[in-house]
Amino acid sequence: MGISSRYYWLAFAVLAGFIGWIIYQADTGEKIRLFLLVESLPLGDKLGHLWLYGALAFLLNLSLQLRKYHCYGLSIYRGSLFVLIFAIAEELSQHFFATRTLDAGDLFADVIGIAIADWLLRRKHQTPKRTSKNRDQSND
Repeated sequence: MGISSRYYWLAFAVLAGFIGWIIYQADTGEKIRLFLLVESLPLGDKLGHLWLYGALAFLLNLSLQLRKYHCYGLSIYRGSLFVLIFAIAEELSQHFFATRTLDAGDLFADVIGIAIADWLLRRKHQTPKRTSKNRDQSND
């Protein structure tokens, strides 16, 4: 029995709220302990972006029951696309805040996190390909 999508929605909402709180604190220039901890770690900010946006995409994709958009022979999970659009908008919005710095490295870390989430979901939920050996065994 699988986990109900409402639990994925709940986990997504909690994480989205946490990310929203982090963004608010950064936009207002607050120096909270979490920021000090992240700054003390090598690549802490980039790893934080990777994990937070990757987890957000992962949970939103599961909440949306792995629905995809198909375009020009490519498919992308809807949740991944929505989180990517949010990440781009949030990073670009930093241009308008004196307390923030627009950083392509942060956006790159967001994209890597989203890509890892997408890859993990595709790997877990891919349908096995039938080979001639599999077909021969099923006919026995």
